[in-house]
Amino acid sequence: MGSLLSDKMGEKRMRNELLTELEDLVRETCLLWGPGWVTFNWRNYTFDHVQRVRGLAMTLCLREGGDALVTELAALLHDITKPFDGEYRVDAQGQRVVDEQGYWHNEVRLPPRRNHIVELYEALGLEGQLHNESGAAIAERLLAERGLPEGMSQRVAQTIRDHLRPPDDAPIASRCLYDADTLDANIGLPAFVRNIYIRRHYHDQRKSADAPTAAWLLQQAPLDYLQPYIVDNLPPWVAGKRRDFVPRLLTESAREVALARLERLEGLFTRLAQDVQAFGNNGQGTCLDVVLHYTQVGDDPSIAEETERLASTCCGSHATQPAIELIGQIRREMAGEE
Repeated sequence: MGSLLSDKMGEKRMRNELLTELEDLVRETCLLWGPGWVTFNWRNYTFDHVQRVRGLAMTLCLREGGDALVTELAALLHDITKPFDGEYRVDAQGQRVVDEQGYWHNEVRLPPRRNHIVELYEALGLEGQLHNESGAAIAERLLAERGLPEGMSQRVAQTIRDHLRPPDDAPIASRCLYDADTLDANIGLPAFVRNIYIRRHYHDQRKSADAPTAAWLLQQAPLDYLQPYIVDNLPPWVAGKRRDFVPRLLTESAREVALARLERLEGLFTRLAQDVQAFGNNGQGTCLDVVLHYTQVGDDPSIAEETERLASTCCGSHATQPAIELIGQIRREMAGEE
């Protein structure tokens, strides 16, 4: 019994060491590029997204009875080559280039610095491939280098390859990764925070020439910025998520998570609309102040870091119970909970 227990503890330690090493490599790779936006992503978004997908994929996998190690490794490495994707390729008419499967393609964006992932990317001739294909090739090589059995490396690679659109007969790990990836980007509080950042980033590009900048509004007239966003934009945004993305989910567990998150978002948006109406009369520390904090952050934010900053300092002793609960729920969703 003692020897068996020791073997299990040794396997767990080796697994944790492998995951930690790969996590560090993913973080290092994301930071090879400087600050700046590409399509709807920015440098600090990618690693945060990977960690959230990792937690949620594991939650779904445990509920669905999938292979936990394959799922976690695939989730951790699923976007390892995503930072190489530049702007969308366009044709002579300015339309996005779409392949026979309906996928958009991106220009290749090489980083100013190098690491082992860049070396593999070039050595394997992966330029121009969709990131699920190039990521699968990188992952299989990384796991082989670390001595994982060939079958395990291949299953992880296939799970990554499937994560954009799993085939009908895809295994549970592929379905869980696809669902977690879809949920994180589109449904839930982290997706809402991402939308806050996207709206702020594109505000000045889309405004009329004589309209004030987002920075001016948030400093001088925050309600002029927040009210149309909360009252006019958020209800159709969440309705679109319910309509367009819930039917795409492949597991019953993911559908349950999606519906719970949508109900939470709809309740929050109702409260935010009430906070807008009471703006200036109810002190500080409301849910509206939580949204305002995210909105006022610069152009290379980390959702994880800003949420922890909120949790430790921003609301302080003036925080209302709904605001405290909101920050706690954002943290739980970031960790992969429902």
